[in-house]
Amino acid sequence: MLLSVLFPRRALGTLAEKRQQHRTAAVFLGLGLVLLGALSGADPLQAQARDKDAELEFRGEVTLPPRTLLSRRSRLLLNLSGVSFPYRDRTWANHRGEFRFKDVPPGSYTLSIYVPGYGEMLQTVNITESFADERRRVTKQFVFDQEALLDQARVVDTGMVSMRQLSISRKARGEFKKAHDRIRDRKVDEAVRYLKRSIELAPQFMEAMNNLGTIYFQRGELDTAEQYFRDALAIESDYFEPMVNLGGVLLATGNVEEAMQFNQRAQELRPLDALANAQLGLCYFRLGEYGSALEYLQRTKEIDPAHFSNPQLTMARIYLRQSLQGAALRELEEFLEYHPDSVESDNVRATIEEIREFQAVTVGPPL
Repeated sequence: MLLSVLFPRRALGTLAEKRQQHRTAAVFLGLGLVLLGALSGADPLQAQARDKDAELEFRGEVTLPPRTLLSRRSRLLLNLSGVSFPYRDRTWANHRGEFRFKDVPPGSYTLSIYVPGYGEMLQTVNITESFADERRRVTKQFVFDQEALLDQARVVDTGMVSMRQLSISRKARGEFKKAHDRIRDRKVDEAVRYLKRSIELAPQFMEAMNNLGTIYFQRGELDTAEQYFRDALAIESDYFEPMVNLGGVLLATGNVEEAMQFNQRAQELRPLDALANAQLGLCYFRLGEYGSALEYLQRTKEIDPAHFSNPQLTMARIYLRQSLQGAALRELEEFLEYHPDSVESDNVRATIEEIREFQAVTVGPPL
């Protein structure tokens, strides 16, 4: 995943006062698909995504309260979506909630778990070498209680459809499906062509616009991505996915004031969405309103502690600016627990060492 260098080596100075430049353009996309940080440098995990020998197996189990699934024929549907590169795969869990994805490139992903009768639960999963066993398998367990299902499940439209959706031709939907199939097969250029064709056939096809914006964002073509998200919102102004996506693009391009408008609205629409809270927190951070930033970043961690927005890094920056080295240290250590293979991990470890050295000098030996 491409990330801004939040903690460059030997750049802390006095651990707060000398870092005046805000260079965190943390950027996210909200289809449950993607987040990118500042688009600078190359990501080793993204390079590995093209290496077949680096692929891993991702397996696990979803545990729900008894009688959540009313029928033995009901199954959990899981979608795995790449954060910083176009990737998508899906599978069904068995009756015990067990699932498996094969041949997964290492990286950060959004896992969507669709629970019939409730909606989808979103979780960030890091499928990287540090979490793999000797057979190159990453295993995760997901346990949801009744309260989590009621509070956090995102409603998925499975019944009634709008007139706009009904107006989308079968041929346009066919092109859209072909695009998703090509993404699964990692043929992104072909996917883009099919998505554009689906919009030509159905200019009101917001979902295709949002998917195109997502891909262009992942490629670093922010102006094109922004336009697709704006086009989608011009059709339906409260469509959550392009709204939160546009908020992320505007953060990336430095238009914080306008980004705030979209991120505030996204958070109002889905107050328990981790991405919406993360981006709103980052808006407040960029504006120097640290109290509000901490509130929404903390909420992000409560919803999804491993969230790909890396709220711990921004919280640590705030604490350092407030000379709260102990609090910053805890955030950085927590970040490494969830993201040991991140491109940021070496800089974070170096920062932890500097903070500890600073604390040792400041506190001094006991009397």
